Amino acid sequence: MRLIHPIDKVFITQGFGERPKVYAQFGLQGHDGLDYRTRFIDSPLGHRYVMAAADGVIEEIRYDIKGYGIHIRQRLADGSLLIYGHLSKPYIGLKQKVKAGDRIALTGNTGFSTASHLHFEVRPAPIQANNGYAGAVDPKQFLPKV
Repeated sequence: MRLIHPIDKVFITQGFGERPKVYAQFGLQGHDGLDYRTRFIDSPLGHRYVMAAADGVIEEIRYDIKGYGIHIRQRLADGSLLIYGHLSKPYIGLKQKVKAGDRIALTGNTGFSTASHLHFEVRPAPIQANNGYAGAVDPKQFLPKV
């Protein structure tokens, strides 16, 4: 699986597996994705466009007050799942097909979040929900180096 970074400025603020004590409350061994910084001089409120990291179909758009906040779940052709979390506004609809690079949302600070950022998660197929990270793996292995 090859992905593109879902945001135009790549600055990782929290990596996969970090802060296990914080994420134990969610039944996880640590952070289950990558967090991208979104607040820069050209985006002082921390709102940046989110792009689809791969071709796929939008499976869910929902709000989870205790976790990802407003988030999008995208299913890839091989059955893998991508999750984009803590959004302020989705720009796509359910069952919509998207291509890598398509604008799908605006970042935000919803759910279990202390500042505007983008949480990005990869759950490769077949999803192994009992791996300690709800099936998520480190997205860095699928993304271009920065």
